[in-house]
Amino acid sequence: MSRYKKTTALKAIGKRLKRQREKEKLQIEDVVEMTGFTYKKISDVESGEETSLSYFIEICLAINIQPKDILDFNVGTKPRFNLSSTRKEKTRLTSRLIESINQGFFKKPRYNSEVVIKLKEDFGVVSSSSNVSAILRRLVDEGSLKITKGQNRNQYYQK
Repeated sequence: MSRYKKTTALKAIGKRLKRQREKEKLQIEDVVEMTGFTYKKISDVESGEETSLSYFIEICLAINIQPKDILDFNVGTKPRFNLSSTRKEKTRLTSRLIESINQGFFKKPRYNSEVVIKLKEDFGVVSSSSNVSAILRRLVDEGSLKITKGQNRNQYYQK
C-alpha cells in the first residue's frame, strides 16, 4: 500500500526551506552537521519528498527560522474526504452526551434506553441504541463515565 502525500504542500515547504538555507548562506553539509541527518534526508526534504514533523522542525532550527514561518501559505480548507453522515451523527451525539454529563444527568446510573430517550427529549435527536451504546462505551474508556451492571444490562454513571 502506498502512503498518502500532499505533494504540492511538500514541494512548497521544501522550496521555502531551501530558500531560507541559501539566505543563511548554508550548504546542505552545514545542515547535516547541525541536525545529524544525512545529506540525502536534507535533500529529500528540500525537494518535497515525504518527511516527518521531527525532521522538519530540526531543519527549521538549523536554518534559523520558525516552522510556522515556513508553513505560512494557503493549502486550502477542504479535507481530503467529506465526513460521512454516520460519523457526523456520532460526533453530534458525543457532544450532546458530554453536555448531559456536565449537566449531571449521569449522577444516577442510567440504562442506554434512558439515554436514547433523554437525547430525543432534550435535543430532538433520534438515534439508534447501538450508536448511543458505542459512544457511551467510548466515554467509559476515556474515563468520563463508569459502567455497572443493573438487571443484566449496562448502566452508565459519573464518577
